[in-house]
Amino acid sequence: MLNLSNKLKNIREQRCFKLLSMLIKAALAVGIIVILLRHSGVKSENFTGLRPVWLVAAFAAVLAQNLLTGIRWWYLLRAAGVKVSLFDAVSLTMQGLFFTLFIPGGSVSGDVVKGALIAGKTGEGHKFDAVFSILIDRLCGLCGLFILSLLAALLALLQPVKWPEFFADMLYVVVAAAPVFLLCFVAAFRCDIILKVAFFKKLYDLANRLTRGGISRIEQALAAYRPAWKTVVAWTLLSGFAAFPLIVLAVWLIAVAALGISGSCDSGVVIGSLLSGSIGELAGILPLTPGGIGVRDAVFVEIFKACGLPGAASAVIPIVFTTLFVLASSTGALFALYMLWAGKKHPGKK
Repeated sequence: MLNLSNKLKNIREQRCFKLLSMLIKAALAVGIIVILLRHSGVKSENFTGLRPVWLVAAFAAVLAQNLLTGIRWWYLLRAAGVKVSLFDAVSLTMQGLFFTLFIPGGSVSGDVVKGALIAGKTGEGHKFDAVFSILIDRLCGLCGLFILSLLAALLALLQPVKWPEFFADMLYVVVAAAPVFLLCFVAAFRCDIILKVAFFKKLYDLANRLTRGGISRIEQALAAYRPAWKTVVAWTLLSGFAAFPLIVLAVWLIAVAALGISGSCDSGVVIGSLLSGSIGELAGILPLTPGGIGVRDAVFVEIFKACGLPGAASAVIPIVFTTLFVLASSTGALFALYMLWAGKKHPGKK
């Protein structure tokens, strides 16, 4: 009885900690946005003058990127032998994005809920593979984002522009870090080759003992994707050259809404949109605020300022993007409600 009481106490403490953590992160996001608005000289007319048709197009681009992420995950699930419908993969992806924003724990909680739901839809022999596919999906997306960020940074550095020192340093860091991350992913994916070296095999065996077989289970899960390496590579490239460029497009469309066609075609706006949709998205991955809100906005502002945009415009674009991002992610609630309704209508159907 005492053990049960202690367990319930620990659960309550964990929930309180997660809730407090979420509140702190949300407060940090709001605080950053308020500071950006105050220091950038943004006025209400900067928002009322936005052209709605371009905002609708930008929302469609953000939503399309989210849907494409769900399709990518579906292909990776199939590559691991996990059979789920395309609708379920897209639905769970959208729900994960929603939970990332609106439940304690951020992206971790979103992935936990997503993993629990996908595990419930697969057979006993594929539950681990189904949950592990979420990590593979994230890594493929991250690799694609690093590829796009590397190209964007190189393009910016090749411009005949004297960038601010801190901004140029950031670009050089991206150029140096992106290939390292990509090489690390390749090394992890083909660790079977690396383990042929005796020294690395001993390290692997030691780590496996310390994790009670956890490392070997991860290696076995990775092994399931090696025969389908073409699928992994294809979706990594599609992420870099199709999915995340939709974010770039959305940022540029918001610039069109704010500045008009002529202003948004300026090279500084185009480069700023490309850098924001790649490097800015990398910053948004940091688990400091829900969905990277606030952190992403601050990076967007600094990028656009470095590209020559006035303070008000450089702040309006990321704030509007964040609004559309939240709206697009909120559609996950509709998928969740539909699955609840479908579950009640067909109780035996997973």
